[in-house]
Amino acid sequence: MADPDKFAAARGMLVLSPGPRRIAMSLIAFGLMMPLTACGQGKTKTQKEAVLNVEIHSYLGRPIHDIIFNGTDLGVMNSYGGTGTITGVRIPFGIQTLRWTLGGPKDMARNGELMKVKNNIVISPQAIPPGTRYLGLHLYLDDTAEVTFAEFIPERTARGEKILSESN
Repeated sequence: MADPDKFAAARGMLVLSPGPRRIAMSLIAFGLMMPLTACGQGKTKTQKEAVLNVEIHSYLGRPIHDIIFNGTDLGVMNSYGGTGTITGVRIPFGIQTLRWTLGGPKDMARNGELMKVKNNIVISPQAIPPGTRYLGLHLYLDDTAEVTFAEFIPERTARGEKILSESN
């Protein structure tokens, strides 16, 4: 069988020996990978949201439902309960929106009232520690809320623990 390099040379084609051929292939591969690397870097610099698992802790002492966090329905919870973990919640950076509906027995005050968080909750990329997988959302009696970040299931806050101990 004829040598492929001699055949290519006879037809006037450029033939590279194995060393330069390897270098040329490396340069081509590098050139093809460069746009992919640049895309990944641009994405990091313009990141607009985080995707975290969310767990709500309520210190309201009554059931609540229709908990909406930035347009995502997080469900319902019983008195002093938690929703369980809602996975993969998209959380935009900046000011957060949060609302819920008060529940409880038929004649309980403010039953069915739609509530909005009174304080500003602001989340920035810098506020989220490395390794964070969970956002704890804590609802308080004065219609305020706070967020905590955790690698694992978020714990109750000191403020929440105080509310719970005073209610017993």
